Amino acid sequence: MGETNMVKVLELSKVSPPPGSVAETYLPLTFFDVSWLQLPSVQRIFLYEFSDPNTTTTSHFLHSLLPNLKHSLSLALQLFYPLCGNLTLSPQTGFPDIHYIDGDSVSFSAVESAADFHHLVSNYPKDPAEFHTLVPSLPNSTALLSLQVTLFPNSGICIGFCLHHAAADGRSVNHFMKSWSTINRTGDMSLIAAVPIYDRDLVKDPNGLKRLFMDQMEEYMLWKNVEQMAVPKVEKPLRATFVLTRSDIERLKQRAMARPDSAEKPLRCSTFAAACGYVWVCLIKARGYVEDKTVYFTAPVDCRTRLYPPIPNAYFGNCITGATAKAPGRDLAGKDGLATASEAIGRAVEGLREGVLKGAENWIPYFASIANEHIVSVAGSPRFRVYDTDFGWGRPRKTEVVSIDGTGAVYIGDSRDEEGGIEFGLLLPTSEIGAFSSLFEEGLKSGY
Repeated sequence: MGETNMVKVLELSKVSPPPGSVAETYLPLTFFDVSWLQLPSVQRIFLYEFSDPNTTTTSHFLHSLLPNLKHSLSLALQLFYPLCGNLTLSPQTGFPDIHYIDGDSVSFSAVESAADFHHLVSNYPKDPAEFHTLVPSLPNSTALLSLQVTLFPNSGICIGFCLHHAAADGRSVNHFMKSWSTINRTGDMSLIAAVPIYDRDLVKDPNGLKRLFMDQMEEYMLWKNVEQMAVPKVEKPLRATFVLTRSDIERLKQRAMARPDSAEKPLRCSTFAAACGYVWVCLIKARGYVEDKTVYFTAPVDCRTRLYPPIPNAYFGNCITGATAKAPGRDLAGKDGLATASEAIGRAVEGLREGVLKGAENWIPYFASIANEHIVSVAGSPRFRVYDTDFGWGRPRKTEVVSIDGTGAVYIGDSRDEEGGIEFGLLLPTSEIGAFSSLFEEGLKSGY
């Protein structure tokens, strides 16, 4: 056992599907997958509070909870076996794929933390470094998933993962986590919502986007563009969670649609557009981006139901694109800023109806062209309902996307406290987070 930064390592292990349960498999990456090959991995945590302190003693954890977690994980990996595999170059095509052979595994670490559990599950600003010991890193450049469970004696447990984004998008990794938690809670594999689908023929690529994307990633150095969007390190950043209740969102929608002088026919204002539009406006004001200069907002959009023919929701891999809205900073900071923002976001999403792959050959060049601009990007989706991830300990007390530290994105998810509410996780410099918090709260109180 070893100790590092308030964490004591209890066990380092590897977990595989049951021996002989999955045949050797080569799973090609699609054009949706390859654009994530050189981008940062995804790190997320789920924090669970235990009401009975006897269930979170180190002894009980090591002899009961931990063995159950590893056993249920093994069964889940039988279905989600590509996560145990490794990225390789196909000898036939020269393209990267995922290679799984019997015995492949994921790294699984168990640690004990002396950190204040109740501090970590709070919404108020805190040092983002406090979460770094709760997530693992990938053991090597070809691995796709690693997991860590952290015990907070007499308080709770944290499940953290690190995922190579080329393996899966948010819907897919959420499918895996929900399946693992269901098996751990019930012991019954048949109760998972759906079996993952790996048929890569479902993703058609008649225009050779996979080769084009790989070439463009090198040409435009996509990973460097993402690095430029991260929160500057010249000032200490803080992480905080901001919540919009269902009634907040309804008021924002009404306010956004009340704009009298819209030059275009107003769109129906969706929950997503109103909520994200409000956060966008608050961020623009907090950062002082209030000139005529164009500012941008980008969000991931699931393509499964937008492709023709549609792809089943249980398809496992990446199947997302981005919807990008833009507006002058001065307009977002004006009296009709919320209407401007929500309308721009709504039209960006609505534009995908013309064909979700329309202009796909320009996705990477366009992103590279605006990487140095004022961009607010979001990660996640309220539709994932991450607070329904129940390992048998009830709903999480808190979930965080730790990896926004490296991308500068805003996390968006369902609220832990209310059906229909939305929470946002932000990482901002100290000088900005106070301004954002004041704008966020004052705007809701004044009916902004």
